[in-house]
Amino acid sequence: MTARFAYDTSLDPPAPVVPVRISGPIGEDAVMLPMLVDTGADCTLVPAPIIRQLGLPQIDVISLSGVGGPRSRAAVHAASVELGGVRVLARVVAFAEEAILGRDVLNRAVVTLDGPGLVVSVAGAGRSRKRRRGRAPSARRPRKSKR
Repeated sequence: MTARFAYDTSLDPPAPVVPVRISGPIGEDAVMLPMLVDTGADCTLVPAPIIRQLGLPQIDVISLSGVGGPRSRAAVHAASVELGGVRVLARVVAFAEEAILGRDVLNRAVVTLDGPGLVVSVAGAGRSRKRRRGRAPSARRPRKSKR
């Protein structure tokens, strides 16, 4: 199943923003949150007030830095993240008021950005995985005989 979402044209230039359902890892209370699709972001950022509201469990602390910004420490929380029918257990970072969908979640789905059409599509990755282009199959080393 593929879900399609129009770009947010209130932004200049228009940008891919998708509705994302955030809940605890067990799926208790949930919040729908519009999140900016950011293929340059390593991790997914969720506004700290949403994390507090949902009571997401903290599992780590990391050091963050943005483009040209200073490094800062941020709490990492476990969450269930659902977008376009794709649901994953993810590590989300509590960060001010930012709602950014990063590669840690994006890499678990097939996400297509159609800039000229101002549409973003999201589909599940499927069960069968094809070999990635450019990668050679792993070679097995012959076993040494025991003598």
